[in-house]
Amino acid sequence: MKKYVDQMQNTLLSLLAVNSVQGEPAEGAPFGAGTREALDKFLAVASSFGMKTKVVDGMVGWAEVGEGELLGIPFHLDTVPFGEDWSHSPLGEVADGVIYGRGAEDDKGPAVAVLYALKSLLDEGLLPKRRIRLIAGLNEESGWKCIERYLQTEEVPALSFSPDADFPVIFSEKGVLHACVSVIRPDDILSFTGGERVNMVADRAELEVKTLSDAAFSKCLKGGIKVKFIADGFRLSAEGVSAHGSTPEKGENAIVKILYAVKSTSEFLADLYDCFHLTDGSGLGIELKDEVSGDLTLNLGKVATEGDRLLFSLDIRYPAATNEQALLEKLQAVFGADAVVTVEGRHLPLYVSPASELVTALLAAYNEVTGENASPIAIGGATYARAFPNAVAFGPVFPGEESRIHQKDECISVAGLTKCAEIYRAALKKLAF
Repeated sequence: MKKYVDQMQNTLLSLLAVNSVQGEPAEGAPFGAGTREALDKFLAVASSFGMKTKVVDGMVGWAEVGEGELLGIPFHLDTVPFGEDWSHSPLGEVADGVIYGRGAEDDKGPAVAVLYALKSLLDEGLLPKRRIRLIAGLNEESGWKCIERYLQTEEVPALSFSPDADFPVIFSEKGVLHACVSVIRPDDILSFTGGERVNMVADRAELEVKTLSDAAFSKCLKGGIKVKFIADGFRLSAEGVSAHGSTPEKGENAIVKILYAVKSTSEFLADLYDCFHLTDGSGLGIELKDEVSGDLTLNLGKVATEGDRLLFSLDIRYPAATNEQALLEKLQAVFGADAVVTVEGRHLPLYVSPASELVTALLAAYNEVTGENASPIAIGGATYARAFPNAVAFGPVFPGEESRIHQKDECISVAGLTKCAEIYRAALKKLAF
């Protein structure tokens, strides 16, 4: 893959230069002009490699080559918001052999790696024994309507892998429940806001209160929380460290940071802190685990004020054997009869046998390229794999590697991108050539 390194880097930089955060609907671009621009750029490159391409209602697109049974490779070209305080441009920059930009690792970089892995095989004159279809979604970070439309109108692959998680290969993904808990706002709280997306650890939060205890004021100063006197009381502003909602323990939640500082001010704020500060859900009494998928995780992704109510948006990743309805009932019981608990999104758990052809082939490809003797793993992340039959996630994050997905300075090294492409090339060769 070494001879393709410059091409891969340039293609990725051209995609990173497009702000593909979901935006206002436009003609031919229901998820915003940026998402459609990213799709058109990707498909133009694929078309130049001799692949057949199609755009489906501006929501999803695909590029295909070969004949026979269909192998799908779903990924996404939309991204989460940039956030602030980047030291390199979120729209693409190369420094010291590292490519920075929102989407570099999630998921534009892996998409480029797969595309050039396929090109390298086609350039050798090899003929696929299966059709290979690269499926580009544009709404993965905000609801999966793109893949819903694909499944309504397009051919469903016989087997698939999604380059949107971790290596060596993912055989199980936890269930995902995005729930909003609406509670009555106490008079002493003027407003409470924080977070950008439910599936991101909140890196900023702001609380306005009428009163503030001396202990809380002291904790704010010690904890780096800004306190400003306002006409009706106090405005508290906190910064945290963002991370993916499936791994909340890797971030610092700014909402929870404020709650910790002010919990001595009122019983209500203390109760909120007790509910949300533990990322295993034990504060809500929903701590669960199983041998396959591990521990439940809880992320308080957003808080908002609407009139006389406070809205808390939760990202819960639960073990495969969990009853989702039981989780909802527990939330209702914890917050009481006056609370309103609604489901804003859900994805059922995924499990594919580690002994299947798909997992076996992908694992062999990974081990052959890396020289490791790795085993399949389970994760809390939600990938397109769970939308398709006989599908798993496969890369791009390597074991033990620091990932900045959903964080500032998201990046992928040129060496890492190349290694991904080598692994995807080996996988494609096993599954489709």
